[in-house]
Amino acid sequence: MSRFSTHWEIKELFLKNVFTIARGSKASVNNVFLTITRNGVEGYGEAGPNTRYNETAETVIQFFERFPFEGLNEVKSERELERFISENSSDNAPQSAKTAIEMAWLDWWAKSQHHPLWKLWGIPSSLGPLTSFTIGLDEVSVMQRKINEADQYPLYKIKLGTDHDREIIEGIRKITKKPLRVDANEGWETVDQAKREIEYLEKNGVEIVEQPMHSSMKSELEELKKWSPIPLMADESFTGIEPLTEIADAFHIINIKLMKIGGLVKAKRTIKEAQELGLKVMIGCMIESSLGITAGGILASFCEYADLDGNLLISNDPFVGLKVLENGHIDLGTEIGIGIK
Repeated sequence: MSRFSTHWEIKELFLKNVFTIARGSKASVNNVFLTITRNGVEGYGEAGPNTRYNETAETVIQFFERFPFEGLNEVKSERELERFISENSSDNAPQSAKTAIEMAWLDWWAKSQHHPLWKLWGIPSSLGPLTSFTIGLDEVSVMQRKINEADQYPLYKIKLGTDHDREIIEGIRKITKKPLRVDANEGWETVDQAKREIEYLEKNGVEIVEQPMHSSMKSELEELKKWSPIPLMADESFTGIEPLTEIADAFHIINIKLMKIGGLVKAKRTIKEAQELGLKVMIGCMIESSLGITAGGILASFCEYADLDGNLLISNDPFVGLKVLENGHIDLGTEIGIGIK
């Protein structure tokens, strides 16, 4: 019987513009791309490590070097896949590395079935939800330019969490009336500050506020949720191990990122569990190629919201996959597997 062969490499993905959030800036990212091959069929996976979660390309490679890939030859279902990866991962294993392995196997499996993964998962259409386009922190004039350059997108997510957030929103509202979502990336330090900023944002047509304060401020976030006139979304507060009931006490929406949660199968199950608790769900992303973004797009088809633009922010995408249509909705296409070339 044919056995899987494996190959991985680090690729530096260059951003079209320096990308800045409340925690810092980056001009490129080092993502790790995994290929598994069996019976002439290749499956691709991507790890987008983030230092916020103590992950780097090097820790991903170290995990791959220790991982018993030969065991994938015995995996017959996604449930077995998830269990096998879990049984061979320590508690501090890079979640993005686990995601890459699962993504590669699912891509290979769907290709071997000659179908897109979204069809095998019972999704009725390749068309998914509206996605936002992210505008990183910069001088207000530069943020205005970025919005003008991204005029084809009907919805923007604005990075905030600074001492001049109102100046940013004022500048953006001078050039566009389109709906806005904002992400403070844990940048507001007190409940009072968060309330003042949210009151201002509500008056300026902001429809969602993501991660207003640090994830450690659980009681403060619960207090803020009870008051907030705008839905609050968990990002850094939800990595995938926190009880969803706890998240529902402090937020209205969760942002599930494949690179944080550790795999598509867990993400799919978590979406259902969250929605049963009354939480709405957004599929978000790190800076990723079209491979990771397209995988995220499959999950977004089960969700209310999407923020899948990481591939649009880079200049050297090694894959082609998910498309963003003129109306801002995502289209997974008809390619077999995850859906990339």
